[in-house]
Amino acid sequence: MTGAGATPAYAARAGRTHARRPGEAAGLPVALVALAAALVAGVVAVADTQAFWLCVPVAVAAAALCRERGAAIVLAAVAVLAAAAPALLDPRLGPLPPALLAITVPGLSGVVARFVRERLEAGRRELSDLARLDPLTGLPNRRALDDRLGYEVLRHRRHARRFAVLMLDLNDFKAINERFGHSGGDELLRDVAHALRAAVREQDTVARLGGDEFCVLAPETDSEDAVRLTARLRPSIRSATGGFEDLSGSVGCAVFPDDGRTAAELMAAADAAQAEDKRRSRGRPDGAQAHAAA
Repeated sequence: MTGAGATPAYAARAGRTHARRPGEAAGLPVALVALAAALVAGVVAVADTQAFWLCVPVAVAAAALCRERGAAIVLAAVAVLAAAAPALLDPRLGPLPPALLAITVPGLSGVVARFVRERLEAGRRELSDLARLDPLTGLPNRRALDDRLGYEVLRHRRHARRFAVLMLDLNDFKAINERFGHSGGDELLRDVAHALRAAVREQDTVARLGGDEFCVLAPETDSEDAVRLTARLRPSIRSATGGFEDLSGSVGCAVFPDDGRTAAELMAAADAAQAEDKRRSRGRPDGAQAHAAA
């Protein structure tokens, strides 16, 4: 697994970094369900056992609101027991429903509510993941890169370490689009994305910023390592021909904290270095840039 695959691992680490303390998120649902169960018990005690079925919406609320399944099951059971307790203590309130029915109806209602909640959460996660991916190449997009870059700035600043940001774009991509059409250009971008992923480490992130612009974020990378990485990326771009001859790219690099101490400063420095690389490449014979140093 390479390049783009690093983003989910980062997301998991970032999620753990900002995770809430146990019980912090669950405190309010637990209190609400416990209060509702107490109210059901009070209604049954004042009225009669026909009010027992008020435990069903409480069980549904427990299943829908509680983050953990175990807590949802416990609270649903508490609701059923709370509804049954007044009649068990005072038989004059009337008979309770058969035990099997009294357990099955709230239980199945809670299961359905839990299933709906988990399906909705899965759908939200899937939409969130899709919103962070470039639909053409499958690489992380600018939004995902910004999140990762902000995280790496904080992490490397805390540990006094360096990392590199490399900006890349293809030379004369507009001419390729005009000659072979947008479908040919799209095929080339997918080939370049695949080649870049293959050229980097597992912990590196390759992102597509838009058009023919790509970015590589390389954690734990100093200036010398960044030069070596650039030397690997240039031939990888050239090899992703997709049927196109003399393909080359311009590459610019910035290293934290030497070239910038914030995400915006690093991106601006890398972009400026990439623009300068493109200016230097103009006027050279086709393919000469591919052999130029970063």
